[in-house]
Amino acid sequence: MYIRIGDREYTFHKITIEVIEKDIENPFKHFNKKTIREIIDHRRYQSLKEHVQEYYPSILDKPAGEALFMLKEKGDNFYKQFLNNYGDLTYCQFVVKGNESILSKKGVYFIVMDNKLVFSGVCNNSFKLRFNQHIGNISPKCYFKDGTATHCHINARINENLPTANIYFKVCPLEDVEEMKILKNSIVDRFEPEWNLRYGRSFNY
Repeated sequence: MYIRIGDREYTFHKITIEVIEKDIENPFKHFNKKTIREIIDHRRYQSLKEHVQEYYPSILDKPAGEALFMLKEKGDNFYKQFLNNYGDLTYCQFVVKGNESILSKKGVYFIVMDNKLVFSGVCNNSFKLRFNQHIGNISPKCYFKDGTATHCHINARINENLPTANIYFKVCPLEDVEEMKILKNSIVDRFEPEWNLRYGRSFNY
């Protein structure tokens, strides 16, 4: 597949996905490296600190994931205050399959669902690392406010559509970061991919 931007033609290579597990719920509960007390000392959680200390003293020294899941099971939606906007959805785990020499490179990628381009992003490390260890296998910390909301969002959308849709990646290896951004933004402007949180020029994932 080719995309022409000005007088430059960019080649994109198809990368398929292999699903390992679907419909994963509450993965945030596995983040237990810090307690709630330690979490609220982080600048992203400062607005919650006094409220937690006053109304939730019993969870302060509990592992963060365990404490939030306990609140969720009790029907207390305050747990959501610790998560990003896409941190409490249903997810999947997958790995990518394709040309290893291409997967080892960095560049621009997009996601295709039933022949429609639905997301475009920039990858500053290897495609394989980004897809297999970040988007396809999200760590429990990523679901929190100071995690990576975009990866959670994309993963959840893939999981939502996997039962019926044909989903795969397309990648274009590039070295120059500025060229990556120009190509990615041109793709977003031209195709208006619906998963880009609305034509997100600020998203460089």
